[in-house]
Amino acid sequence: MFGHTNVISGGATRLAPMLRVLGVVLALAGFGVLTAPAHADSPSHAAAAQALAPEGLWLTASGNAVVRVSDCGGDLCGQIVGLVLAPNEPMPTGWNGVSQCGLTIFRTAPVSATPAVWTGTILDPRNGSHYGARVAVDQSGRLRLRGYLALPIFGATQTWTRYNGDVPADCRLQAAEQVSSN
Repeated sequence: MFGHTNVISGGATRLAPMLRVLGVVLALAGFGVLTAPAHADSPSHAAAAQALAPEGLWLTASGNAVVRVSDCGGDLCGQIVGLVLAPNEPMPTGWNGVSQCGLTIFRTAPVSATPAVWTGTILDPRNGSHYGARVAVDQSGRLRLRGYLALPIFGATQTWTRYNGDVPADCRLQAAEQVSSN
């Protein structure tokens, strides 16, 4: 599903569209620093470990989408589970005409244990392009996502916050629900 696309082959002409894509919240993933607790055997350490775990619901930087990050065979996957839509607004579809509700937009594999960083790819659901991605949770418990072209230096980072609300099966969130993060 996440094949490698040579986005460099077009040279500078490919860079401008990529930079526009970096501004779209659902098209980015990133990098951050996670310092794992030394011991997770006490309740306070267990709570700290949970706060730094990437699994869970995350409100994107724009506040217009909720992504579920979960284990998928030892990797991390991010799936769109909530979109802020007006009452009569249709569910957005991806480049392939399929609903963005439930769409897996990133898949990353662990690179190191401390700090815990995952690298892989992220999908721009509007055009099907894949970009490099780095994902981690910072010491404040925020998910840091970096989407990039070829090398992380050619990218942008977004900060996502935990989402504490409910997500309906149809992915439709009301505007007031989007503020239900930490």
